[in-house]
Amino acid sequence: MNKIMHVILFCSFIFCLDSPSDKYLNSMDVINKIGDELSSDITIVDDKGNSIQIGQFFNDKPTVLAMAYYNCPMLCTMVLNGLSEAINGSKLIPGQDYNVLTVSIDPSETTSLAKEKKNNYVNKYFKDNKDDFWTFATAESKDIELLANELGFQYSYDSYTKQYAHPAVIYIISNDGIVSHHLFGVAPTSNDFSMAITEASDGKFASIFDKILLYCYKYDPDAGSYSLVATNVMKVAGVSTMFAMASFLSFFWYRESKV
Repeated sequence: MNKIMHVILFCSFIFCLDSPSDKYLNSMDVINKIGDELSSDITIVDDKGNSIQIGQFFNDKPTVLAMAYYNCPMLCTMVLNGLSEAINGSKLIPGQDYNVLTVSIDPSETTSLAKEKKNNYVNKYFKDNKDDFWTFATAESKDIELLANELGFQYSYDSYTKQYAHPAVIYIISNDGIVSHHLFGVAPTSNDFSMAITEASDGKFASIFDKILLYCYKYDPDAGSYSLVATNVMKVAGVSTMFAMASFLSFFWYRESKV
């Protein structure tokens, strides 16, 4: 039901725009750049006003990256809300297992606006989290365009409506700055979210159960989500059945030997 409402709201957003041009609508796309490395010297300004290079996020953990803009009337809020819910629904710990970065695609937006947006999300979703794991950043046009191009994030500005057209997507960047996954839509599942981060970390904090899940599910970059691999599920089920039978027979033989 929630997914249906998200679709309805998104369609309402599109059709409520004042006569958007074909160019405006057709510009919304994601080019598959999975496996490509991001430039570490792209400059952004964090929500504290510090000018930093994006390479500072490529350290010992993956980064969840969202391209948005803070004055967006609807879609960006839906994407960031969905991301927040995925964070809270995942057993992975933000700040410990991964960091989160949002970069504004509007070069006119200010640090104070970024900080205000961040405070809204912290107060709404993460009051109990003491880690400063989510950075809301701004940047100059050249850096925004370079980052968007390297991500394959296609967007444009409509001067008539004074709004940006952009896709609903979040990116998972590995700790060495490689585009690892993109998850489409305004409500990524906590399962897809967790598996994408686990894969991006090369299984560094994966449990046995996580590894079984990753074996049974395959990431589809065209769909931007995970799907079950039937043959692998059957293999896991077969091994589990054999293990259960072996355990039962061992117990049975043990009891027989004691009689």
